[in-house]
Amino acid sequence: MAKWLAWLSAICLAGSVMAADDRALRTVIVFNEDEPESRPLAEYYAERRGVPTNQICAIRVRPVETITRQEYIERIRKPLERFLGRAALLIQEPVTFSDPEIGTVPWFQTTRNRTWAIVLMYGVPLRIDRDPNLKEKFPPTLPEPARRNEASVESELALLPSVGVVAVGPQPNPFYNDASAWFSDRYSRAMVLVGRLDGPDPATVRRMIDDALAVERYGLHGRAYFDIQSTTDKGYTMGDDWIRDAYRAFTDAGYECELDVRPATYGTNDVVTDVAVYAGWYAQNVTGPFQRAGFRFRQGALAYHLHSASGASVRTRDTYWVGPLLARGAAATMGNVFEPYLTMTPHVDIWSKRLLEGATFLEAGYASEPALSWQTTFVGDPLYRPFATSLDDQIARLEAEKRPEIEWAYLRQVNLLYAATKRREAETLCREKARALNSPVLFEKLGDLLRGAQRNDEALAIYEKLVADFPQSERAGEYSRKALAAGLAAGKKD
Repeated sequence: MAKWLAWLSAICLAGSVMAADDRALRTVIVFNEDEPESRPLAEYYAERRGVPTNQICAIRVRPVETITRQEYIERIRKPLERFLGRAALLIQEPVTFSDPEIGTVPWFQTTRNRTWAIVLMYGVPLRIDRDPNLKEKFPPTLPEPARRNEASVESELALLPSVGVVAVGPQPNPFYNDASAWFSDRYSRAMVLVGRLDGPDPATVRRMIDDALAVERYGLHGRAYFDIQSTTDKGYTMGDDWIRDAYRAFTDAGYECELDVRPATYGTNDVVTDVAVYAGWYAQNVTGPFQRAGFRFRQGALAYHLHSASGASVRTRDTYWVGPLLARGAAATMGNVFEPYLTMTPHVDIWSKRLLEGATFLEAGYASEPALSWQTTFVGDPLYRPFATSLDDQIARLEAEKRPEIEWAYLRQVNLLYAATKRREAETLCREKARALNSPVLFEKLGDLLRGAQRNDEALAIYEKLVADFPQSERAGEYSRKALAAGLAAGKKD
């Protein structure tokens, strides 16, 4: 459609990548005065991240998840525009815009935007309901299913620098799959990154903030699980492709990864433990191992389940996906507030690769999302960079502070050595650190390396040691299964 071409032509192309500290200085926090917990959380986040206190914006709106289009305009967008204007963070001038498809309309042209990201705090509404009375002139090139005006609040606000109060259907995201992992000033006149710190309760939000900071220092540690459908339906194979490519990206980064290729989602009794990364589809409500009593993600976990209603609410603990994943310890996730259609959901392969390149959670999210003014909600610390610190620096810090996560950092190092065909070095490091740390994580990996080298007697001894030494482990059944397989391969019948 012609309109989005005009936005792109207005973008200043001379921008540069911001330093990490600059992002915090150019972040605006929005809280809801009608939700008692919203202001304290906004102030807590500003303190922890170094966001200037004069960049905390108060609004008043019903503290519910779904609001009308009129409430969005009057209670969220306009107050935020006034705040940004008074602070000289967003400077706009009125213009008349002519488009051959939608005619001549009043418009605003952004001459300066100093805001990198907007954070909507717990208590700010999640989604804008469909307004059947809103008479819009849809461009003829817009497909019929996309001629809708419902949207997530943050996706609508993302176009604040470039459109009037109403955006018509999904709009193309100029930052989608950009060559750079980092959102730069070149896009500042067209869009702004908007995410939210939200969840089932205020304690969860505080934990998400703290976990992000801890992981930036010590690294994201644990296993990565990916769950495809193995579908042959041509309309859906791309979803499998995205998740499969994400699996490859994390495997290449040294993570212990599993790809479940069964058509069904993970089952309740499947061995899914120590989860630092999860991406899968396609169930409407949280299911499988995530329903087990006591299930908990690793600190800072990244988790995403692709479904049309995965983010229809973020306040739930047992329905949909966003709320339940956060309630079980994830630090960052994404979801859809209304039907988005597959092609206009976040492409999890791009999201994964951008994170691994060092982007923030929100940069990676918007780089993976083709459409704005649409249905995606990004829930997590927008400044969270889970891969801000190199593996070598993580190991140095973990060793110096004698932190238990060190076994996972060495596991990644072992996997990277093995992938580089340095198999002797990988086995030596794994054996040395497994003994020094008495680490079940590294002993299991050592058994796997020996099993892969057809040294089944040695592998069997390792697995039997795990069964004997760690009988209460969540992975005790997995140790026994591997011991049986190694024993049979070694010619032992019992």
